[in-house]
Amino acid sequence: MTRRVAVARSSRFPVSFDTMVRVLGMKRLLLAGLLAAGLGCAATTAPAPPPEERLVVLNKGDNSISLIPTNPDDAVQKIPFGDLGGAAEGVAARGETAVIAGGTSDQVVVVDLRAGNIRRAVPLAAGSNPVAVTMISDIIAYVANAGANTVTRLDITSGDTASVAVGVYPRDVILTRGRLFAVNGNVGACPEGLCPLGPSWLSVVDPLVNAPASGRDSIPLPQGNARSATLGGDGLVYVVSLGDTTAGVPGRLSIVDPIRREEVGTFGGFGLIPGNIASDGSERLFVTSVKDGLMEFNTRTRRVVRGAGQGIFVNDNIAVAVDSQGQIYAIEGGNCATGEHGRLRVFRADLTESRNLILGLCPVAATFVELPGLTDLTN
Repeated sequence: MTRRVAVARSSRFPVSFDTMVRVLGMKRLLLAGLLAAGLGCAATTAPAPPPEERLVVLNKGDNSISLIPTNPDDAVQKIPFGDLGGAAEGVAARGETAVIAGGTSDQVVVVDLRAGNIRRAVPLAAGSNPVAVTMISDIIAYVANAGANTVTRLDITSGDTASVAVGVYPRDVILTRGRLFAVNGNVGACPEGLCPLGPSWLSVVDPLVNAPASGRDSIPLPQGNARSATLGGDGLVYVVSLGDTTAGVPGRLSIVDPIRREEVGTFGGFGLIPGNIASDGSERLFVTSVKDGLMEFNTRTRRVVRGAGQGIFVNDNIAVAVDSQGQIYAIEGGNCATGEHGRLRVFRADLTESRNLILGLCPVAATFVELPGLTDLTN
């Protein structure tokens, strides 16, 4: 009797139809979760290692790049890029790519830092004299053409170029707040080389349309002979002007607000012929000088910490860069005419020297790059 009752009940739904649907649905979800977890455990690729910080130094005397690790135990790599038919002047780097402004060769060279070879050489118009470059993305670079008074947008994957007019003798380019700022030196030929023709200014370009930016597209800099610019940790643009050696006018540091697009401060105290500038990403700026060595400005206190006559002695200091740990890399230029190689001087944050090493012939520019680490695909 008990068995018959059991059989009788087994011929009917022991629970409601809706309950069965819910149970089956939960089982499907559980099965899907287990399957996804199993697939996750079966992944064959390990996470990519962290990027490797490298100093990229352009040696114009022997047409090469020095790729220098921040770890002193790692080997230095030298990448030749061949005879350009002119002296290279500027370099920018991003990811595995470096872009070289070929100066009097009127071309731009794209170098693969990982493979150590040239990807492509892009000719520019005759007389362009590209002297500075910046990379605004992995595939787009902008070049300052001192001879043509233009900046050129370069697609490094296709080699396509498009230029836009800026001011007189653009010497540097920097991207911030979605706009490109070109540093116009406003200089011309004179018996001493290049002499200021009047005040300098920044031209503002919208890279999305490759045209002068809407609103205010020119920022006056009363000090002439503007040379280089960097973005400070406070988001302001800092511009070094060389002054006028023929008239004994010392250089100055200008502070530019990229949102208001106006100069908001100017400071002296850097002597004659200050040159390049670099930020530590916080409140320290370092200014080079072939006469006064390595100088320093504090953006928070707005004070010259080490000015003319107080700089760290660096012979023929033509470039400077700062790594992610706050170490300062000062470049000594050497002498192209006599075949004297340049030298790298590395300083700790307290400006005591930690190491130095020989570079190529006549280094002229330096920048840092985060070189992507290699992923082992066999695991």
